[in-house]
Amino acid sequence: MNGLDKIIEEIAADAKTAAEKTVGEARTAAKRVIDRAKTEADAIRAEAKEKAELEYERVITRAQSTGEITKKSALLREKQQIIDGILKDAHIKLVGLDDKAYFEFMTKLLNKYASNGKGELILSKKDLSRLTDGFKAAAEKKGLTISDTTRAIDGGFILSYGDIEENCSIEALMESERDTLHDTVNGFLFG
Repeated sequence: MNGLDKIIEEIAADAKTAAEKTVGEARTAAKRVIDRAKTEADAIRAEAKEKAELEYERVITRAQSTGEITKKSALLREKQQIIDGILKDAHIKLVGLDDKAYFEFMTKLLNKYASNGKGELILSKKDLSRLTDGFKAAAEKKGLTISDTTRAIDGGFILSYGDIEENCSIEALMESERDTLHDTVNGFLFG
């Protein structure tokens, strides 16, 4: 081999060594890039999974909360209907009491709501026709006269002191005490 061939061979060997070194460095660099990309992809995947799990939990919690609110609302409506039914039944039974028991109740109302002084007591047509002597005496004791005029009320009475009237019908009294009655019945039934 002559000197030129030897130089070419050395240059080719050096070039091959340099190329192998460059390829090795490129492979090492590519492996580092691939490893870093895999690490970043794993982090992105883990973050996405965590976000998805949090969103899933939030959706489940919201659905459970909505379900509880719906359940409580339905239960409350049902309780209200039961209580309203009981109060309506009580109203019917009160108005339907026999004359003696009914006018004993009316006397209690009279003593509670009537002021002593000149006034008039207005009843329903039904109550005026079944008036008891005891109730008449209680009204007179308070200074009230029983009016011949009637009102379209279902029970109870209207107190009239000149231009001032107080509605003491059973319906009006129950309506004015509606919240208290609801609370009482609710406590009794569901307390």
